[in-house]
Amino acid sequence: MTEIPICRPPRRRRRIAAHLAAALLLSLTSGAALGGAAAPAQQQSLLQRLRDLIGYNPRQAVGGSRSGSGPEICLITPRFQPGDASATAPATATVALASPTLLAAGPLNEVRLERDGRILWQQLASSTKPIEGPITWPLEPLQPGESLLLRLRPRGAAGADFATIQLVAAGSADQQRAATLLGSGSSRLALIEANAQTGRSALASELLFAPLQQSSPAVDKLRQEVIAQGCGINLAGP
Repeated sequence: MTEIPICRPPRRRRRIAAHLAAALLLSLTSGAALGGAAAPAQQQSLLQRLRDLIGYNPRQAVGGSRSGSGPEICLITPRFQPGDASATAPATATVALASPTLLAAGPLNEVRLERDGRILWQQLASSTKPIEGPITWPLEPLQPGESLLLRLRPRGAAGADFATIQLVAAGSADQQRAATLLGSGSSRLALIEANAQTGRSALASELLFAPLQQSSPAVDKLRQEVIAQGCGINLAGP
């Protein structure tokens, strides 16, 4: 029986092929490692950009003082426009969501919602437990154009010293648009980004702190970034 010879590639060719295979494997593993490292960095960059686009409220004096010597409130959300310099008109927050979340950066002694001098809702801190963290809207949803006073008393302030922000519900078209966005099932972060990048920073802030049905690590991280930024005093680093 005649043995059929096996053709083998020259040794030098085999060595080149082995080197190429090793180089390809190294390239693939290195690329995967770099991609894994780049993704969190890219997300962090996006969150920081969104934090800056959403911006922050100025600190609001309590007790009607604008001298800067008295206690102040740092309201994270909703975003508001400062009142006039004479303090005859309060700061005003126009809210698109019918049930906006309320959040101050520091501990509070008291939170009120009022209309025409009548308290519609009130929360009081105890001597050992201040009011902290987000407050889910405690009343019936706001009707288009409805107006209330949000009154906040920080820890340590006298009993009559409040920061006052007028909450004004947006018109029906804006309310409907905000409700549609919130119920659309789209990524919350994508909705926040779309509104922040088109100049709707107040709506982006409302969407950011609106309750989530399912936890989102990216949204939680952005919330932390915005809270850490506070009212521009404790500006979070890049």
